[in-house]
Amino acid sequence: MQAKHVHLDVQRVTMRCLGLFGLLENKPSEELVKQLRVSFVKAPPPISVVACKALIDLAMWHGPQEVDKAMGQTLSSHLHEGNGNLNFSDFEGDPNFELLDLLYAGLNSGKHIKYLDNDENESVEAVLGEGFAKILLLSESYRSIPDSLLPFLLSKIISLYFSNDSKDLQRLQQCLSVFFGHYPSLSANHKRCLSKAFIPVMRSLWPGIDGNSGGSSFMVSNMRKRAIQASKFMLQMMQSPLYGKESELRDGNSSEELQETICNPVQLPLECGEEGLAIRIAQEVMNFPTKKNAAEKSYVSALCKILVLLNFRASEQGAVKLMRKLLNYVAASASADKDLVKEFNQMVGLLKGIDSNPDQELTQDQATSILRGLDLDLNLDDRVPAPQLQTPAPCTVKRRRATARRRVRHENTSSSDEEKSPSSVQYAVPATVPGSISTRSQRASKTVALTKLTSNKNNPKIDEDDDEEEEDSEVISEHDSESDGGDEFES
Repeated sequence: MQAKHVHLDVQRVTMRCLGLFGLLENKPSEELVKQLRVSFVKAPPPISVVACKALIDLAMWHGPQEVDKAMGQTLSSHLHEGNGNLNFSDFEGDPNFELLDLLYAGLNSGKHIKYLDNDENESVEAVLGEGFAKILLLSESYRSIPDSLLPFLLSKIISLYFSNDSKDLQRLQQCLSVFFGHYPSLSANHKRCLSKAFIPVMRSLWPGIDGNSGGSSFMVSNMRKRAIQASKFMLQMMQSPLYGKESELRDGNSSEELQETICNPVQLPLECGEEGLAIRIAQEVMNFPTKKNAAEKSYVSALCKILVLLNFRASEQGAVKLMRKLLNYVAASASADKDLVKEFNQMVGLLKGIDSNPDQELTQDQATSILRGLDLDLNLDDRVPAPQLQTPAPCTVKRRRATARRRVRHENTSSSDEEKSPSSVQYAVPATVPGSISTRSQRASKTVALTKLTSNKNNPKIDEDDDEEEEDSEVISEHDSESDGGDEFES
């Protein structure tokens, strides 16, 4: 079975027919699978796109394990071993690697990330992104896929979604936006996978980390903005509630209708909740040395800003005590940022408030048990003790009263100063009539009289009787009446 022809259109049709033929078979044949794998690796982009679609369809129809069995030999996998750094050039000779390793490496291929104007702007990158999204949504139906492999696939498509190279792939962007809107709320295992994928995504997007190229200051700034946007996006997915399924009968019909309901977040295990993600971020920050370069400082700062936004449940007492201990090391690593240290102090206060026994410390065995449940290796006994964070002291009643008295005295002093100052006196500007000079002089005299009266009232050293005030008011009223009469006469 060969797919060689001079015209690329004929080869594409041949690949499409091979994919449809594989779906009709009870089990995929060895010759068909080998032909599709070779075409995916070595063929030009138009042929590789169709071969990629055919391989994904076969994997979802028969299962990835059945497609690998069709090769008739034992296949190895780097993803099962925890190695996600796969180079597509290693697959040029079609070595003995499993299908998901081959497809995963296809996202790291530069020559296959090209647009096809004659086929709706599709690319190998877009086809693989959609395929991995489908596999992740239906991961519980493919028991042959190990759970350790799913975080690699998820981190890859998140990085692809925020990559600058995929911003013009509109179909892929639309597909992944719908995928991310439902994936974290369908299952607790999906949140576990998302928690494990958080750090790999940040490392793959941040410039200057893990060998990522930087470039000009403008490019580095844009890359950091995209990474921060991705971190907030993943935080939003982690905090989204789960959907449960319940059946209800409506209108007396016998058919059951599934309705989405929000599950109680307390039911989530530690590794699926925000506590597990907080511990992972804390360990990532602690892995960096005290002296950091500019890229490492900005990376640690971005992680810490996400850490302080995570919530802890009172039911996870072990995680609360462990996080109280880890925050001392995290704050020491980010001590240059005073605002972050303040937020860490507030977080310590919140954790202490939900700790049922704050005076009891967590033992190393208990901490090791929690870390092993998160697949983390961290020994706090081998580290130099970090300085303790200061819990914000509550404001006492006496301090509040003293502050209130000082505030009242300050307000009274400032108001009296304003009244005594000449700049605080408000002067009313009279309306002028052309040719009425005498009116201006009379009104100016009235203004002076009002000013003297105001200064006399504000002067605490002068005590006036009620009779004198009445006489002054009568004098002013008579003066006003005369001035008004003069105005009428002149007008």
